[in-house]
Amino acid sequence: MNTSGIEILSNPSPSSHIVYSYTNDAHLADAVCLFAGAGLQKGEAVLLVLSATHHAPVRQGLERQGFNLAELEETGQLTCENAKNLLASFMFEGVLDEHKFKTKIARMIEKAKMGSGSRKHGLVRVFGEMVDLIWAPHPKATERLEELWNEVIQIHSVPLLCAYSLAGKTNTLPSQLVSCHSHDIS
Repeated sequence: MNTSGIEILSNPSPSSHIVYSYTNDAHLADAVCLFAGAGLQKGEAVLLVLSATHHAPVRQGLERQGFNLAELEETGQLTCENAKNLLASFMFEGVLDEHKFKTKIARMIEKAKMGSGSRKHGLVRVFGEMVDLIWAPHPKATERLEELWNEVIQIHSVPLLCAYSLAGKTNTLPSQLVSCHSHDIS
């Protein structure tokens, strides 16, 4: 990753929508750990919507950075969700329930901002892999989901990092998906 990509992940502006397409799972875990770790160090909340494949590598990477994940989860500063399960809660047979998506994500962001007890977190960083799970079988739904994310991140002023695996699929992400984002750090 180049210096510009590192800067964008370390210091994303509110409402930025970053896309990272990859072919190497370890590179993705490193990018997510940079994005999340920089936020955690600043006292920001982090919401990670991870595939089962990346759950353990990302958690291990954050632990190597010295973070106590149990403590961060207890205070609400870190939230980890399963991408497949979250997606299933608002998408049925390739059709998005837009209201359910917006409501569910808004609640998750607001909960992260509130933290627990007297510990509130102003900015929330969000990483998500749901789009990667559906872009091959449901390209139109993927594009619409990215558009819905744009609405949510504008309303809540949160930066969002999306990831797409290119392994075994194609050499590049389709332009209509790239254009949904403010930054492409691939």
